[in-house]
Amino acid sequence: MKTTHKVVRIFVLVFFCGLMTAPAFAQTKQEVAASMRDRHPALMAAKDKGQVGEAWTGLVGLVSANAPASVQKLVDAENHDRKLLFRIIAGETSASLQEVARQNRIRMYRLAKGHHFVQDANRNWVKKKDLGW
Repeated sequence: MKTTHKVVRIFVLVFFCGLMTAPAFAQTKQEVAASMRDRHPALMAAKDKGQVGEAWTGLVGLVSANAPASVQKLVDAENHDRKLLFRIIAGETSASLQEVARQNRIRMYRLAKGHHFVQDANRNWVKKKDLGW
């Protein structure tokens, strides 16, 4: 019986400590946006080179599997921030994560330049201009 109480107390303590420290690790919408803004020139350069495109999921993806490791790192960082931003926006708007990602895909496809790659409905990489937009 005493062991059970001890376990419960430890759980409660850990839970409340987690609640108190969680905001210290959480990024705000402004922080995530600033991180993405800092990365934007490199992301656009990779898109201009045809290495990175806008994926059907609302994230970015490697157009070619043999892209340099630095480009993979760029994609990973961008997708990490996009996923954080999707969660923040979903929480603010009560929209599902899938809907936030879908809206982002639509927005990013519209913003893509004609020579940038996007995924079509079949998940194939195509240049935006070839979609007839």
